[in-house]
Amino acid sequence: MPGHLATPPPATSSTPLIQIAAGRHAQCGLQVDGQVVCQRNNYTDHAVPLLSLSNARFRQVSLGLAYACGLRRDGTIACWGNPAHNKTAPPPGQFTSVDAGKQHACALDSDGYAQCWGWGNNGRATPPADLAFTAIGAGGSHSCGLTAAGGALRCWGSNGRGQADNHSGPFQSLSLGVWNTCALRPEGTAWCQGEDAAGQSSPPPGAFAQIAAGSEYACGLRPEGNLECWGGGFGAELGEPAGEFMTVSGSWDTFCALSRADYAVCWRYQPGSPQPAVDSITRFSAEVPATVFQWPVELFPWPEGGLAVVEREGLIIRCRGEVLYCDAGGNPPLLDLTEQVELIELESGMLSAAVDPDFDRFPFLYVYYTVGADPRKARLSRFPVAGGQVDRAGELALLELPMPKAEHFGGAIRFGPDGMLYLGIGDNRSPEEAQSRASLRGKIIRIDARGATLEQLYGIPEDNPYRATAGALPEIWAYGLRNPWRMSFDAAGRLWVGDVGVAGAEEVSIVTAGANLGWPIFEGNLCYGEERECAALTDATPPVIDYGRAEGCAIIWGGEYRGTARPQLAGVYFFGDFCSRRIWALTPDREGGWQRRLAATVGGPLLAFGTDAAGEMYALSVNQPIVKLAAVVPAGPEAENPAGGQ
Repeated sequence: MPGHLATPPPATSSTPLIQIAAGRHAQCGLQVDGQVVCQRNNYTDHAVPLLSLSNARFRQVSLGLAYACGLRRDGTIACWGNPAHNKTAPPPGQFTSVDAGKQHACALDSDGYAQCWGWGNNGRATPPADLAFTAIGAGGSHSCGLTAAGGALRCWGSNGRGQADNHSGPFQSLSLGVWNTCALRPEGTAWCQGEDAAGQSSPPPGAFAQIAAGSEYACGLRPEGNLECWGGGFGAELGEPAGEFMTVSGSWDTFCALSRADYAVCWRYQPGSPQPAVDSITRFSAEVPATVFQWPVELFPWPEGGLAVVEREGLIIRCRGEVLYCDAGGNPPLLDLTEQVELIELESGMLSAAVDPDFDRFPFLYVYYTVGADPRKARLSRFPVAGGQVDRAGELALLELPMPKAEHFGGAIRFGPDGMLYLGIGDNRSPEEAQSRASLRGKIIRIDARGATLEQLYGIPEDNPYRATAGALPEIWAYGLRNPWRMSFDAAGRLWVGDVGVAGAEEVSIVTAGANLGWPIFEGNLCYGEERECAALTDATPPVIDYGRAEGCAIIWGGEYRGTARPQLAGVYFFGDFCSRRIWALTPDREGGWQRRLAATVGGPLLAFGTDAAGEMYALSVNQPIVKLAAVVPAGPEAENPAGGQ
């Protein structure tokens, strides 16, 4: 856009950050180890006591006018700075988030109820006692929250400029400015109310992943990582630093963003100029931290609330509230198998997890991961869950399959509408085993895991296609697969699988009982074996679509969209590619075939898709924020891709 600036090169420093928070007179960074470091702007002489809290560990920091508050890792809150702007100490107890305003602050406890402190005139520090919230914000002289029931906006305090009007929403996140309130709708579009004399409450169209409101300005982070700011009376001429960023924070006329390129930058809008003045003193060096999700391979609803995210290194983290920037280091893990999970090659590690869909009757978590090197094995285990805690000591290994080679483990646990457990297993770089029904490699298996005991680890469903076939393993549901990394069931009960190719084709197939997907005779629609072999294999199931190396290198299947945020996407299937980072939408055409269109791209190598309890889908990629598809996928013909499916 016209006002874009080239971001100056970052200063040299060894401080790795996972959050950057802007204040009017200072900025604070949250380090990987949980320490908070702060520094003054170089354009202010305001006496703000700043410090590095070396004896405390935090998971969030927020700045007000002349003070800061941090949420410690144990859930308690500490505030520091000018006491004249924060007259009372934070309340005792444990909280899940905190936001500092002009002269007051608010926080949410573990049940979602708000508590506020500081200057309380105009009722800004008196939240409703009967409402639970999922998000909280403190502004100049008002406060707001998003209700847990429906995502409505509920505000209290001064409303002289319409900044504290209530609104039915629904909204997914919010940010309070000095005289206005901004929020993001479920599809990612920005909405603001309150003072708009400088255009600060008139956001541009399109989806955002995050929003930050100040005084006369506001900035949004697009899902692709670029910034777009508005206000100051400059309209489209208002500039912002260029680059790809992960988070944005704002306060008054100062904003900060954490870059994807190993640094954070802060800038200030000076009166009379649309160009931001980048403050060299307030630039911190940063790096992609270990506590941000590095290799998230699964996301699914946790039965007791929130979302579970699986890290390939062996962790399952429970996220509460806003998942797009969920801090893996801020929550104790649901399960930690890092000491026993093998991580040697790109495809090893904790590969999949799922809970029983009838969790009330069968409170179990199932995990598929690689262990050991001599011999190496792929293990499917069941863990009991009680009182919100996963019992690691109660692990029952249902299946251990020798995997001597370091690739092609497959790795998707899915429960079908029949209540059976389906698992995709790779060929472990032994292609010939994919066609052998005497091996579980290169297969999709189907078992009954609900009655598992030490004496009988799982049952074989009576209608498994090879249960009574001599020489065939009864667990097999389908065969002829190379590396079925991800699969899903749609609303009609059909099983879709994305099978990663070797050289010529990536493929998506609908898998039925007893199906032969063709590998290594076929790769997608291509003949990979001898011509005579391909001619002889007349019953191979052809893919729904396939694509070649010009469009990617490793297919990542997603599934069917069943959310409500974007009704236009109902019934659309999504998949993507690890290398090209592209996401495609797949829909049936009028001729009974399938058409795909390019729907979006992500900032890092795409790893997986996940779905929350409301049916909303998310894209998970390497070292990137988790992206909600409804916020980034256009639904109109402008996204049509001329390359259709076969």
